[in-house]
Amino acid sequence: MKQLQPLAFGLTLVLLVFSGCAKQEGCTYPEACNYDADAVVDNGSCDFATCAGCTDADALNYDPSATMDDGSCVYDPVPSTAECVNSVEFDSYTYPVVAVGPQCWFAENLRTTVFQNGSPIAEETVANFPNLDSPARTAYSSSSSVTNTHGFLYNGIAASSSLNGGICPTGWHVPTELDWMEMESYLVVAGHGKRMGEVLKKTSSWAQSGSGTDLYGWNGTGGGHAWPDGSAYSLNWYGTYWSATTANNGDVMHRTLSSGSDQMQRGVYWDVIGSSVRCIAD
Repeated sequence: MKQLQPLAFGLTLVLLVFSGCAKQEGCTYPEACNYDADAVVDNGSCDFATCAGCTDADALNYDPSATMDDGSCVYDPVPSTAECVNSVEFDSYTYPVVAVGPQCWFAENLRTTVFQNGSPIAEETVANFPNLDSPARTAYSSSSSVTNTHGFLYNGIAASSSLNGGICPTGWHVPTELDWMEMESYLVVAGHGKRMGEVLKKTSSWAQSGSGTDLYGWNGTGGGHAWPDGSAYSLNWYGTYWSATTANNGDVMHRTLSSGSDQMQRGVYWDVIGSSVRCIAD
């Protein structure tokens, strides 16, 4: 039996060596909730969800237990800096005015029947809109009740034209791309970069429970479109707002709010399409 002792000692030594070489498994990603600093081999167990949340103590939904920020932080509106008049009267209608950052905006869609100098803006049927090459307005489905809520739809020619002083009152204009971008920049800084549409949409009337929080009183509505096929579509589903800026091909820039999105989209439309208009202070 004494002759077996060297063999037993050798086996014990081999086991000790292998045991010393074993590599600890676990989560090796420092960003994970269950990161294991002692782990050498990643075993696929990393968890990136259970510790995620808002980590900014200044946010409304701050989560003190969260160790990884997931971009969900919500903030109170940044105090507006613009000193705006309370309202503006134009074409026998009084528009409320709100401040969004350094800008003063109409808080309702435009419903004027005249240009700035008092000349009439031609009213056309939706069916005739595709054939026009001059500024015009139309009522969605010829409905006065829709106009009372959403304003008129104007073609892109009217929105981008300075004819007769434009379609906004003196001291105001249809927002340019620079104006829209200034608003967007402000909303990003205010913490609403992923929810611009939500904070601009009114709190009721949008289809499919798509209303917003209307944090600034901008009162964005879904005024729909007068489409190039001569029909009206998307009332309370989409609200497209013209820019006064035209693209290189003559199309007109715009911003769109929708019931199915918390964002505000940028795009271009043919100038014969009918969309809503907001005025912004010079």
